[in-house]
Amino acid sequence: MPTLFALLGQSPVGIAPPVDTRRGDRAVTPANPLVADSWNRVETVDAPDAPPAVDQQPIQAFCERVPVDPGRCTVTAVDAGVGAAIGAGIAAGVSAPVAIAAGMVGAAAGFVAGIPFLPTGLVVGPLLGAAVGVAVVAGPAALLGGALGASLGAIVGITTPLPQDGRTDGSGAPTTSPR
Repeated sequence: MPTLFALLGQSPVGIAPPVDTRRGDRAVTPANPLVADSWNRVETVDAPDAPPAVDQQPIQAFCERVPVDPGRCTVTAVDAGVGAAIGAGIAAGVSAPVAIAAGMVGAAAGFVAGIPFLPTGLVVGPLLGAAVGVAVVAGPAALLGGALGASLGAIVGITTPLPQDGRTDGSGAPTTSPR
């Protein structure tokens, strides 16, 4: 049976993957990844040259229902999603000092509340209190940051010129050389 690392096509750092010569397995290398197609046989496959493309079918299905240009809708939806992710991350990072302080207060409250439930309460109480304290601060901050980021991303998606004739920079310059 192949190991977990052979199934994933990886090996832990400094440890060579096991090779079973009775079944014809070969070592995992970047040129020779292994993929298990059954429990008893492992075969090699070619590694793809490029990463897989992002599936945009849900975005395109949504954009078919909106009465605007589908290309504009797709660009706006993607920009809004990226802006939301960036905004949530920034807001959670900015709120980290306050969230840490709230987590410490929550841990103290959890410790006091866990005393009647000795000995488990002295372990679970502070952990639960710290998690609630951090979530009370970081959750709304990330939500607000995500909303602001999504609105900025939607504005960028609406105002950015669409590519024309295969150009991605939005300019109307010809794509061929004058020579």
